[in-house]
Amino acid sequence: MVSSDLDDMNIYDILGLSDIKKRHDILSEIKFNVTPQIMMEPRFQARSEDLEKLKEITGFMFYVESETEPPGLMLLRTGRSDITTTVGKIDEIPLEMVRKAIDSPVAPPAHGMYAITDEIRDWLKKELGL
Repeated sequence: MVSSDLDDMNIYDILGLSDIKKRHDILSEIKFNVTPQIMMEPRFQARSEDLEKLKEITGFMFYVESETEPPGLMLLRTGRSDITTTVGKIDEIPLEMVRKAIDSPVAPPAHGMYAITDEIRDWLKKELGL
């Protein structure tokens, strides 16, 4: 699967941890500092400061999805045109880490999406070899 293939993905093509580990195009574009709150901020592409912000967040971010049971750790792709697509789900993470991100959020949630905690970030970096 190459980068353009991500555009043609459907819900059944969600990448797992082992898939993501092999994808240098994804690994090099993960933005650990981008939260759902930052990603959901309103932007107007006519304003240069909003275009700059979009350039900063374009890539991939992890978030905790609270609208499923059990909650999940997901990978979201943000494109240059501000269109987002969930492209991955990490089932290997201990569920208690995910629940902790919801019970003690590091940032306000946005539409049921929670920011990852330092503990999740460190776990991901170790698992992905980053």
